[in-house]
Amino acid sequence: MRPFAAFLLGTLAFCAESFPDSVKPALQQHCAGCHGDADPAGGLSLPALLAGPNPDSPTHRERWERIAARLRAGEMPPPGAPRPAQPQLEAIAQLIESAYEALDRTRPVDPGRVTARRLNRFEYANSVRDLLGIDLHPAEELPPDPYGYGFDNIGDVLSVNSALMDEYLKAAERIAHAAIPIPGETVPATMHRYLAERIGQDRQLRLTIDHVFPIDGLYTLRTAFYQALKDGTRVRLRLTVDGQLAQEGELRFYYQIDRGLDAPQVRVPAGRHRVEATITVLPDPPYKGAPPYLESVEVFGPLPADQRPDRRLLTCTAAPGPACARQILTPLLRKAWRRPVTSAETTALLDLAAREQARTGSFQKGLRSALMAILVSPHFLFRLEADRGPGPQPVSAHELATRLSYFLWGSLPDGELSRLADSGTLPARLAEQTQRLLAHPRAAAFVESFSGQWLQTRNLSVLKPDAKLFPSFTGELAAAMRTETELFFTEILRQNRSVLDLLDAPFTYLNEPLARHYGIDGVRGEAFRRVALDGVQRGGVLTHGSVLTVSSYPTRTSPVIRGKWILDNLLNQPPPPPPPNVPALEEKAAASGGSMRQQLAQHRSNPSCAACHTRMDPLGFGLENYDAIGRWRDEDASGELPGGVRFTTPAEMKQILKADPDVLARALTEKMLTYALGRGVELSDRSAVRLIVDRLRKNSYRMQELILGIVESEPFRKRRGEGGV
Repeated sequence: MRPFAAFLLGTLAFCAESFPDSVKPALQQHCAGCHGDADPAGGLSLPALLAGPNPDSPTHRERWERIAARLRAGEMPPPGAPRPAQPQLEAIAQLIESAYEALDRTRPVDPGRVTARRLNRFEYANSVRDLLGIDLHPAEELPPDPYGYGFDNIGDVLSVNSALMDEYLKAAERIAHAAIPIPGETVPATMHRYLAERIGQDRQLRLTIDHVFPIDGLYTLRTAFYQALKDGTRVRLRLTVDGQLAQEGELRFYYQIDRGLDAPQVRVPAGRHRVEATITVLPDPPYKGAPPYLESVEVFGPLPADQRPDRRLLTCTAAPGPACARQILTPLLRKAWRRPVTSAETTALLDLAAREQARTGSFQKGLRSALMAILVSPHFLFRLEADRGPGPQPVSAHELATRLSYFLWGSLPDGELSRLADSGTLPARLAEQTQRLLAHPRAAAFVESFSGQWLQTRNLSVLKPDAKLFPSFTGELAAAMRTETELFFTEILRQNRSVLDLLDAPFTYLNEPLARHYGIDGVRGEAFRRVALDGVQRGGVLTHGSVLTVSSYPTRTSPVIRGKWILDNLLNQPPPPPPPNVPALEEKAAASGGSMRQQLAQHRSNPSCAACHTRMDPLGFGLENYDAIGRWRDEDASGELPGGVRFTTPAEMKQILKADPDVLARALTEKMLTYALGRGVELSDRSAVRLIVDRLRKNSYRMQELILGIVESEPFRKRRGEGGV
């Protein structure tokens, strides 16, 4: 008999003598009646499950682990049914979990397989930037990446078709032209108009855009304003580029739409830069009517005169030829493909450059063709890993360097990582290099990408709360909300704080507009600063405007969405999709908090809805003190969780969530491991997850211990091979 079957049959069978006395009566009294052989509730028959031909199969394991989770959560027995003492339920859950832990220890480690992963748009842009030193953001023309398991870097869904390949060819051509200029060739000027309404910043006195300037050159900047009354209102205009003043002056409105001052010519280096326009209403003459607001910002250029192309790649063009091409292209090829290249690969690339030079008579055009070939190669667009035989095997040192750099930087390995991979010493220095990468400014990419997707704050860029109900919600406020969450996550990461601080840390990062939105005094100016909190109204990500907004409808809060958000993101216990033919919550009936509670109570009265709504709704109601854009309000925020645990405030609910630290630690581990591996967490990963959580527990749940635990885990350092290459 297999070990797990023997264990369960010896300990969980209803009449087994070896069953602990504290548990057997509870199962007989509270479980056997509903989950016996005759018409078992939910289709779950415990005797049938125990007698199954393969109790340790993935299907059986999933069922048993679901049983353990629901017992621990207090969801079973269901509300209204007699309940055993919680220690008895804990004992049953512990028996199930111990059985699988014992079984895992007898099995060989399976690190799993990762599908060859195409670079997503974020990784592609970062890789081009770090390869060529030009921040062109070429991925903005590519279609959005699909999501899997909550992230956009999952290998199984990042497919390629002919249309996408055509976009990669166009992007490679644009990149090659910017990176390898030709003497006498100028970049044609283009006009880009950013309409405030389209970028979610309408009806404001400030308009901020991020524009990619294709070349170091002169550009003209212009703004347009709208004024409801023709009253001669005086305003002061400021235009800045990366915070540096480009234009300042006074205007007097006589027309409904004013194009602003004469457009200045501003020199801007190639790459992405922030352009900001602001207008300030002056007091003389006295201001009348509705305030003016910015309509758009325009960028025109580069102007033909005095273009300064980036020639950093052209290190030897005084003697153009095969030797010069080799000097330029060989290091690019090695860095772009993230591994040593063969002589045949180098020769093929140099031959391409030579043929194109012979055809066009231009050395630079030959280099452009070669660079385009580098950028559209599968060795650049995909993170390829070789099988070196069947069964578990360490990934190569260069593959490990690539896994680490894309996990923490979202980009290519740098020179130090590549040198350690070349020498074969990277695996032994993995922890040291992880710490180095975390301390580097490029680690901001990890914060932006991982936290933005895990906490879903990326959605702030597309969400539009109802403008009539929430006129104070602007693009500027949405950006401030996202910045708060990123700076908060950054501090927990950089200072190696406990991951539990995500729930109730007594600080956050605010600027004046966001502090005013929260009703917090004493914060002045646009710059963000660390602000201490009292823990009553604010504290932890659940009270961030970013999270509260993305978990609401455009017109109102939703306890269901917010409860599901907590279950999915903080507990990693997502509820199943709602059953068919269940009526949706009536918008009009849910206009008041009381009717919403009544509507959801009706949902819970439906047996097909009760299992999920009993878990979701109380958690969502625990955040009802916050409106749909995160402002505090006086509402009933009480709730009762399965098992009879009650709370009356958001602070009390957070303490309940924090009471079992391993729950959050396990959820965050599984989320971050999914992001790091580019695949979903599987049954074979359970032992690795358990080891990481054990490590966290022993080290006060420090964030960097989580990351170190992931990079040193079997699934991160190894892969399962399926035959030689």
